[in-house]
Amino acid sequence: MLTGKLLPDAESEFFELLEIFFPIIYDVKYLMKNCKNLKVGLEEVAEQLEIERISPQHQADSNSLMTGLAFFKMKVLFFEDSIDEGKYSEHVYGLGHSAFPADGFVYENNPVNVVEKKSR
Repeated sequence: MLTGKLLPDAESEFFELLEIFFPIIYDVKYLMKNCKNLKVGLEEVAEQLEIERISPQHQADSNSLMTGLAFFKMKVLFFEDSIDEGKYSEHVYGLGHSAFPADGFVYENNPVNVVEKKSR
């Protein structure tokens, strides 16, 4: 939409565009997986964080609002109001190097990306 072109075929090209238009991003689902005892579905997380839905479920506006509210509440409760940009920015849950840990295991509460895993 921002370029007037179709999405690129290669994931690496997608991430290049993402970085140009959104240099700092936080994926709430990726953050959720780093929060101890926090469920992974938006509805369940909103309930745990005591976030009240304002409009009907599965509507883009309502889900966007809940996602934003969940982000700010998680930031305060789980990240002491300061999210480590180097550790959590630029990850998109299910895409890129954070999607597939090097050893094939899914780290529910402490995902490790491939680059970090190889450098250990």
